[in-house]
Amino acid sequence: MRENLFLSLHKIFWAAYVLAVIAGSLAPVNMSGAPEQSDKLLHFLAYGLMVFFWPSGWKSFRLSPFWLAAGLGLLLEMGQGALPTGRFMDIFDVAANAAGAGIGAAAVSLRCRFAGQPS
Repeated sequence: MRENLFLSLHKIFWAAYVLAVIAGSLAPVNMSGAPEQSDKLLHFLAYGLMVFFWPSGWKSFRLSPFWLAAGLGLLLEMGQGALPTGRFMDIFDVAANAAGAGIGAAAVSLRCRFAGQPS
């Protein structure tokens, strides 16, 4: 019972996190005054954490969490270019999203290997 509650809460918080990433990616933002390319670290961390904390019960999809997260990043970047929010698609953001997702997937694989679990 307690483990099911923990897993349910994990899924709820993870879904809220993904919704926050989506909202933050599509909301208008003023980056004037910020150093050039300074948002790449945020992209990297956001997608790395998304994959690292992916609910384990959902990893049985035919597509891996890496591909789903990287695909979401690409779709959101395309949405930035299509929506009139003053934002634009940046291929370097797509690369940072995919790199973060890749590092998150590698970290999960290492964690599972050291714990003796399937990744």
